[in-house]
Amino acid sequence: MWPRLSPIYKRELRAYFQSPGVYVVLAVFLGLCGLLVYGSVVEFARFSIEQRMRYQSGMPSLNYSEWVVSSAIGLISFLFIFVIPILTMRLFAEEKRLGTFELLATCPISEWGLVLGKYLAALTVILVFLIISSVFPLVLGRLGQTEWHVVAAGYGGLILVALACTAFGVFASTLTESQIIAVVVTFFGLLAFYLIDFMGFGSMNMVSRVLQSLSIRVHAENLIRGRILTDDIAYFLLFSVGFLFLANYVLESRRWRV
Repeated sequence: MWPRLSPIYKRELRAYFQSPGVYVVLAVFLGLCGLLVYGSVVEFARFSIEQRMRYQSGMPSLNYSEWVVSSAIGLISFLFIFVIPILTMRLFAEEKRLGTFELLATCPISEWGLVLGKYLAALTVILVFLIISSVFPLVLGRLGQTEWHVVAAGYGGLILVALACTAFGVFASTLTESQIIAVVVTFFGLLAFYLIDFMGFGSMNMVSRVLQSLSIRVHAENLIRGRILTDDIAYFLLFSVGFLFLANYVLESRRWRV
């Protein structure tokens, strides 16, 4: 499988890093990460001072890893809703707009090869973003007592969120020839999956539990807080595979029309 999808992967990866837009997105992503980390530190310092002023003794100190590190990682995961649509919008939409998809359809490679090659290229770029952003936990580790297993679990959670969101972005890009439409579909689709549990907020019926089980935010929260549960890992893996299957189905249906 890899020898066949390798040319697609290399082609897409080269296109990413030859595009100045990726570096702009990276700069904005890191800038926002820095602001979020700074905000988390300031908020922690403010609450710590207020706690000391109100309660001189008898109150446990605030957990630095939970208040600062986990909160910052959780906010970074939310940024994926804005970053990933931009990184995935061109994968198939641009091929259709330029008319090169028909050429790809005649190549001796399956739809799965096309989907996985482009998916892995986009995922590689996002992982590069995450690797560079790991400087922020290192800085936080110098500022306070950091539980590094929480950082490891949190970044593991970020990788799983990236797997799922990128798969959805690939699927959205197969639906249209317009990159703008692909961005809009990916953004609002991911936002819906991120906030879907709030639709059942305050109720404990079956519908509420189903909505919570579909929420990206709910499943990511446990990992970001350092709690590794198989249900959460299974959710992200199934989410990713499911939308990659849908992307493959869309391409197969289009190939029969070419």
